Amino acid sequence: MPLQLSEYNRQWRYRARPAEHVDVDANVMAVEAVLLVILVSVSLGNTQREVLKLECQPAVGVVGQNTKISCSIKKNFEADHIIIIVVAVTKRGETDPVFWFQNDTVKGDHRFKSPSTNDPSLLLTDTAVSDEGRYDYTVVTNRGIIEDGTFRISVTAKYNQPTISAWPEKIEEGGPAELNCNASGGYPAGAIHWFDNTNTNWTKSATQEITEREDKLLRLSSKLIFTKIDFSWAPFRCVVLNSKFIQEGATTSHLRFTDDDHSGHTDFMRTSITAVLLVIGLIIVGLLLALLYRRRHAQRAFPGRTRQAEADADADIEADEAVADNPLKPNGDAEMKI
Repeated sequence: MPLQLSEYNRQWRYRARPAEHVDVDANVMAVEAVLLVILVSVSLGNTQREVLKLECQPAVGVVGQNTKISCSIKKNFEADHIIIIVVAVTKRGETDPVFWFQNDTVKGDHRFKSPSTNDPSLLLTDTAVSDEGRYDYTVVTNRGIIEDGTFRISVTAKYNQPTISAWPEKIEEGGPAELNCNASGGYPAGAIHWFDNTNTNWTKSATQEITEREDKLLRLSSKLIFTKIDFSWAPFRCVVLNSKFIQEGATTSHLRFTDDDHSGHTDFMRTSITAVLLVIGLIIVGLLLALLYRRRHAQRAFPGRTRQAEADADADIEADEAVADNPLKPNGDAEMKI
């Protein structure tokens, strides 16, 4: 097979070179081989370089309580133990660390508790809404620096028991009415739902407002307005749902209607009559017990007289029965003698 032109020229030039040029090429090839060996060694060394990685789980905290940020150090080599020397926690969007620890010295937010020498997990006490967000976490150990750590804190708070108010104070059948329900102290934003006594949802007819307090906690206010209210819908129930639509509280309204005054008077009269009858019954029972007591007391004090009286009463009864059986015998007279 004929040689290509480039291959032919290369072989020709090599054959035409003097001996000293051949030695120079050999030296260059030797240097290249040494560099290749060094490059391979460095590459192999880089693949076996110690690697440390910090992994943290998302944390969910409750306002006013402790929040644990669980973290761990991952490594690609065997080691007896890794000692934590310095830690720094910086909230995203801020330049200065919110917490910094080195050689038993703590700076920044003292609500953060320093980790142990071999556990990078953190503890945040008295959690607040302002603590919510993402953080960058840097750890310096005896085996290297970890700068890619990150974690997120989410904050929740339960709403207080809702309260209901009504306008006007006394509501008329078929008249206008306004119901207000308020719940505060929760986070994040929730919702208020309205239900009548048949469990019909009236929330679409209500308007809700969410306001933020100074402590970043939220206040929910819902207003349900009727142009014509029906007594049969009452009572109404106000239900507070959190951000996950889980019920956290409920209150039932106690509305006052104009007919309540008349019904209240009727109920008072019924109660009064019942009380009078109860008193009369107690008096009768008391008199009967007194008479029974006096009779038993008399029997114990004069047992002979009592027996004689009972015998005389029995004799009188027998005499009356005999007279009734003999109609020819005159009442109260002795027998006639012949």
